Amino acid sequence: MSLRSILFSSPLTCRRLVPTGLAVALGLLLALHSPATFVFLGAMGGIAYLLFAVMSLREPLLFVVVFLLFLEIFPPIYHSQLGEKPVYASFLLLPIGIAITVFRLRDICPAWDPVAKGLVAFLAGTASSLPFAFWLSGIQTGTESLSRWLLLSQTAFIYFLIRGGARLEETRTERAIYPLLCAGAVLSAGYGIVDFIWPVPLLHPTPNQFVWLGTEILRRAQGVFYDSLNFANFCGFFLVPAAAALLARRDRRAGLPRWLLVLLTAVFGLAILVTFSRSTWMGIAVALLVFSLTSGLVNVRRSLVLCLALAVPLLLLWMYSPELWHYFLEARVGHLTEILTDPNGATSGRYLTWIRILDIIREYPQYLIFGIGYKTLTFTRLFHGELIADNGYLSLLLETGVVGLAGFLIFSGAILHTFSRLARQKNDPIAFWAAVMLSIWAGELIQLLAVDAYTFWRSMVILTALMALIMNRVERSRRPARLQEGGRLVV
Repeated sequence: MSLRSILFSSPLTCRRLVPTGLAVALGLLLALHSPATFVFLGAMGGIAYLLFAVMSLREPLLFVVVFLLFLEIFPPIYHSQLGEKPVYASFLLLPIGIAITVFRLRDICPAWDPVAKGLVAFLAGTASSLPFAFWLSGIQTGTESLSRWLLLSQTAFIYFLIRGGARLEETRTERAIYPLLCAGAVLSAGYGIVDFIWPVPLLHPTPNQFVWLGTEILRRAQGVFYDSLNFANFCGFFLVPAAAALLARRDRRAGLPRWLLVLLTAVFGLAILVTFSRSTWMGIAVALLVFSLTSGLVNVRRSLVLCLALAVPLLLLWMYSPELWHYFLEARVGHLTEILTDPNGATSGRYLTWIRILDIIREYPQYLIFGIGYKTLTFTRLFHGELIADNGYLSLLLETGVVGLAGFLIFSGAILHTFSRLARQKNDPIAFWAAVMLSIWAGELIQLLAVDAYTFWRSMVILTALMALIMNRVERSRRPARLQEGGRLVV
């Protein structure tokens, strides 16, 4: 029997293989006569890994679910021998993803929808800057640039895996993805809140993201992302759908009861609040405004419920620490009123950085075509010191040139055009989720004015996965469709 026939045989065959494999592995373990606990645990972990690999080869969507949960829940690991280079838990699953691609290649039919084409244009545009990272900044910086681009490119891998492996009928695994991702996001948000109150002593580099109080210095909430802006951006991706479902009375579309949506809104709101990220709140406000205008489903009573849910984090912050509450009002909200008189202070020093980047572009116009290399501003010494642009559009222009910025704009245009059109469909589930995706991306475009959020690859992978699931629903609604062997949906 060939390997392919074993992997894709009936479930009964797999049920026979699994106990046999477990028995063999346990027999080998006992034969070692090793009392060491780590040997036993290592063997069990290896067996579980192989079992998961076999199950994922049979159902690639299972791999996608676990991969996304790993991105949400597990923090990167830092070791003294690796310096500040992180190792992500999701890396352990990549060999399984490669195996799925190799063994199921004939079964996976890529769907070249507008969002997919836009995603490819974005990744290709940013990839065009990679050779210049090596050329202008050296091998070490070029390697850093390439590794960060490879992390971002996982968006395409997951997107095409979901779209190319879509079945004619929606499976239970596919229906359970959003509730499972919500559960993982709640765990991640809860960890970030707890870590803010009682810092968890895990070894990791700490960015300069602190709250400066009169008596102490607190690290802003960073969660498992070890970056407050990344953490806030991630929580915003899940706050918007929960708030939208509340506003539109579409609890069933989110697959969650009303009371749980209220609780989720409060938890994500508190997590974002203790990151003290103003750009995230601005993006959320724009997203909810776009959803209200696009969907036309907003209910007045539910709006009051949403306001109460979002007021809970503010009340908790006021009760927990008057000093933090004063800092929030004075340093975060109050400084925004000085945007015209003191733009640099109101933007936390970003204004002068933006002016410097514009001066660099004017002085070195040769970098305008392909840029200096994706995500190299914090590493390169081209400009006699690192730069943190804190503006997604300026960083794209300088790091990836007009080519990279154009690719991103093509990607954004595809998202906005596709989901604005789908939001007007009569199919209520598709219209609701299309309006949600449209609003999230509109908020993301606003947030990019203050942070290069497109580099938050873990959040980007999750967001593009949700987009792929919506596109699957769209294709199923456009029957009749041709069937491939195994009941796959061909578009």
